[in-house]
Amino acid sequence: MTKNIEIAILGLGNIGSEFFEILQKNLPEIEKISDTKIQISKILVSNINKSRKLEIDNDIITDDPEEIFNNTNIDIVVELMGGINPAYSYVLKCIESNKSIITANKDLIASHGKELFSKAKSNNVSILFEAAVASGTPIISTLTRDLSYSNITSIRAIINGTSNFILSEMEEKNTEFNDALKLAKDLGYAEPDPTNDIEGFDARYKLAILSSLAFNTEIDFNDLYVEGITNIDSTDFQYAKELGYSIKLLAIAEKSEQNILARVHPVMIELNSPLAKISGAMNAVEIKESMLGTLIIQGPGAGASPTSSGLLSDFISLLKNKNRLSDNVPTLNKKFNIVKIENLESRFYLRFIVADQAGVLSKMSNILGEENISIASVIQKENINLDGKWADLVFMTYKSTQSSINQALKKINGLSIVKELKSLIRVE
Repeated sequence: MTKNIEIAILGLGNIGSEFFEILQKNLPEIEKISDTKIQISKILVSNINKSRKLEIDNDIITDDPEEIFNNTNIDIVVELMGGINPAYSYVLKCIESNKSIITANKDLIASHGKELFSKAKSNNVSILFEAAVASGTPIISTLTRDLSYSNITSIRAIINGTSNFILSEMEEKNTEFNDALKLAKDLGYAEPDPTNDIEGFDARYKLAILSSLAFNTEIDFNDLYVEGITNIDSTDFQYAKELGYSIKLLAIAEKSEQNILARVHPVMIELNSPLAKISGAMNAVEIKESMLGTLIIQGPGAGASPTSSGLLSDFISLLKNKNRLSDNVPTLNKKFNIVKIENLESRFYLRFIVADQAGVLSKMSNILGEENISIASVIQKENINLDGKWADLVFMTYKSTQSSINQALKKINGLSIVKELKSLIRVE
């Protein structure tokens, strides 16, 4: 027997408008495959009098969230407001009113995921968030359904389409950072204020979600190390290519016994690596599992259409599983220690601007040796952009700890022959 489902949408910005349109377009097919009659009952907006291009019945537009909370006929709420306040309190009230949630809000899930999951289970409803991490790329459903009982040991991910687009432009077209950022803004990949993307904060939220699901534990995004891409320039790409590497902003989480080391920062990654080949505004997630080996999922990582695709996928999933709403809600019941970045063991790429004179290499090499840091290769070239008195000096180290590198850099930066440390990039 055909069931009637009423839904509400919180927010009608770019994503909300796109989702409304794509849902309306696909409604007949969705109703057919789910044997469900679907009605959009309410859409919450901040300005009820705003002129809109969408064809929407004015009777379903409201600026009063209580009309949604108190409507017992509404079964599903699609939250597309973004941010934590007031989205958190609204979602909580909807769950307490026995409404299932679909959201693209990474901030909300990273900050309050465990509480919302628990509340959803208690009220026998769902909270689905495929679009919160990799837009339409199905990584959340893969972790919560297909790999829910697997032994995942690590995640390496490109999960910010904006930063990946910028780095791809710099690598492929020898573009400088600011020019690549401007192009990203012109194409709609970057926000007017791109801080969250280029400083790695967006990827940190997403990594907190991915690693929580992969390792079945609550992870506070504030505990994760983050470093953005603003210090990288075209010269770094030239040296990276010479050394056989690409540069990517990676979100990485590694589990060993009761410890997890999770971090977001630029890395040098070998040119023949699958992740090195992810270009433009694409996302990719590499999962290592003890029996499966390495699994890679990739797809579009920016824009309203891929996000709406992820939301629509969650919506159809809810309709198909309406009798088992809380089955796939994560529990996050394990405990791990979050390891600090200082304990990381990695190879390092270090690029300095140094005085172009004899003895510089020897002095700096000695300091690295004092901290038990072995040098794999050295590149020294005149810096043509300066006045002829300075040179680029690049060290590629063997594996060392971050703490040892930090100690060495304190000493090296105190040398009069060193103008500045231009770049520090970890090597995967």
